[in-house]
Amino acid sequence: MREGINGHDGKVERNGCQLVVAVGALIGLVASPAFAEEDEAGTEFLVAPLVVTASPFASPLDELAAPVTVLIREDILTSSATSLGALLKDEPGISQSAFAAGASRPIIRGLDNNRVRVQENGIGVGDVSAVSEDHGVPIAPYAADRVEVIRGPATLRYGSEAIGGVVNVINERIPRSVPKGGFEAEASASYDSVSTGRQIGGKAKAAAGNLVWHVDGFFGKASNYRIPGTVSRQVETWNNRSGIAGGASLLVGNGDVDGHVGGSVAYYDSQYGIPAPGNPMNPVHIDMRQTKVQLGSELDFAQGFISGLSLSGGYSDYSHGEIDAAGVTGSRFDNEAWEGRAEFLHRTVGPFTGAFGVQAQRRTIVASGEGGELLAPSKTDSVAAFIFEEMRLIGEVLKLQLAGRIEHVDVAGEAMDYSAPLAPFDYAVSRSFTPGSVSAGLVFKPAGKWVFGLSAQHVERAPDALELFSKGPHEATETFEIGDPTLGKERALSFEANMRREGDDYAIEAAIFHTSFRDFIYKRMTGEVCDDDFPSCTPHGAGTELDQLFFTQEKARFRGLEAKGSITLARWDAARAGVTGQFDMVRAELEAGGNVPRIPPMRAGAGLFYEDTRLSGRLGFLHAFAQDRLSTNETETGSHTDLRAELRYRFLAPFTGAEAVDLAIVGENLLDDDIRIHSSFKKRDVLQAGRNIRLVVTARF
Repeated sequence: MREGINGHDGKVERNGCQLVVAVGALIGLVASPAFAEEDEAGTEFLVAPLVVTASPFASPLDELAAPVTVLIREDILTSSATSLGALLKDEPGISQSAFAAGASRPIIRGLDNNRVRVQENGIGVGDVSAVSEDHGVPIAPYAADRVEVIRGPATLRYGSEAIGGVVNVINERIPRSVPKGGFEAEASASYDSVSTGRQIGGKAKAAAGNLVWHVDGFFGKASNYRIPGTVSRQVETWNNRSGIAGGASLLVGNGDVDGHVGGSVAYYDSQYGIPAPGNPMNPVHIDMRQTKVQLGSELDFAQGFISGLSLSGGYSDYSHGEIDAAGVTGSRFDNEAWEGRAEFLHRTVGPFTGAFGVQAQRRTIVASGEGGELLAPSKTDSVAAFIFEEMRLIGEVLKLQLAGRIEHVDVAGEAMDYSAPLAPFDYAVSRSFTPGSVSAGLVFKPAGKWVFGLSAQHVERAPDALELFSKGPHEATETFEIGDPTLGKERALSFEANMRREGDDYAIEAAIFHTSFRDFIYKRMTGEVCDDDFPSCTPHGAGTELDQLFFTQEKARFRGLEAKGSITLARWDAARAGVTGQFDMVRAELEAGGNVPRIPPMRAGAGLFYEDTRLSGRLGFLHAFAQDRLSTNETETGSHTDLRAELRYRFLAPFTGAEAVDLAIVGENLLDDDIRIHSSFKKRDVLQAGRNIRLVVTARF
């Protein structure tokens, strides 16, 4: 493995390519092309109009005060990502933690872990990925039909831990409709050259009267990937993953009540290596399993004050072991989680139309072995009420969106008293919090397809058990973490202005945001060094292995800009071609001085696209600038450019029995550039994958 940042003897590149990249990004401010589609009036759109679940009204994108990032099924299948973070990492405003091939959470506008809620069909994922960066999210990208990243007022429908945003994975495991012709299916297979990765999967939905069934499954395996510029492999980047799920719904439709009632069961299994192990002779891998049950019902009522009712609930039994080369489990984490929510849509009352609901959650984490030294068993209970309302101020031109949430959270666990450094002891702690959050947004739709949004939010979050009760070594991040059981609520005041236009021959989306935290919780490095217990920490001890950090609160400020767009330059018959571009940046500073750690760098990109009814292609790059806005004990990260290309072809193959077959070839990091992710704890020791050629075939029946 080569040394230094970006392969230049540790020196950060600063040259004329920054100007070239910035100019290139202005060619056409991002979007990925899609096959051309039409609305009911016959108007063609460059990006097909989408209905999203961010609003309780299942609204189009242009009905919301804040933009929603949406990845559709075709984009998910062509991506080589094995984690949600890797799947979303190239979207404006979104990065990844990039700790391991099987463990990478999304980072939204510089916020991660307990400020980004990950959920499936509206119910929390029920894992421990926010506890540590080496813990994966037990949702494979393959399981998603669509992924939505929600920001703004709509996040309050789901939880106060969504200050950064909500990542909602949407699938049909609980069917909502009868498939066309009573049956539909999909089968897919893929291969990645850089890791000899291969994956197969399939799903099917069938109807028998009013009863609709769903089943899906997949299996994937990848070896250690090749690093740029060499034939060498980045050790411990292998991963295996598999899953199976089944569900059913009873469809109801008698004129007075329409909708569905159903449930699903899913099992997920994953094993992956932890790269750059502290002891190369004794690497550690994670063996993760989760069983999840979900119930869901959506009903529409023809009469009465309540026009709709959405009920959902879930139970998750999650566990993972951290296993060394000898097969010994050094740490084990078990998480049992329950969640339920009910949302009522109401008809117009005065000027308001909206929804209100309740939500309850329980989570119990039990860590044993070395994990128990970091966090003793803890339990978190919460109950919440929320509301989301719309008011039309000027017909369809201007409307007001209001949202509010009130929660009660109880957190119980064990903290460490280190007032006597050579004789610390644990003691039981129980804390209660009542976070309250409100937001307001304006949606302005003048003539044409332009939409302008403005929103403001005051959001409060209760500290997580890890932030309150950490008390020991965290080998994965090479830190000795100490929580603060006296932490108060985290408070944030956010403002955002955005503009959007979709359809016809060009599309554009841009947003500017500013968030001020009164009590931002973060990990403060103390400069002391520890071994495996507190008495070993300097200056009282002689520790040499782990950097000591404290969870602390301080005022902080986040601000940034995101933009993406596309322009069609030429048309002929059903074909079109054009340019795309994107840009994003975030700045995060502590009021007392210095920067918030691990903030993603500024990025810019541009590209070309072509599409017709059968064939589509794109070629583009995303350049990450050098990150030299550093926190204490951070090091600079060099720039890199990820050049990507993609070609898709759809053909009819009646002799196979398939309705259509899609073939795709995708090139990733075609420049074979050294890519290090500044937000990763492993950036100094781990290069991202080198040049990759991905082949995907998908048949739909």
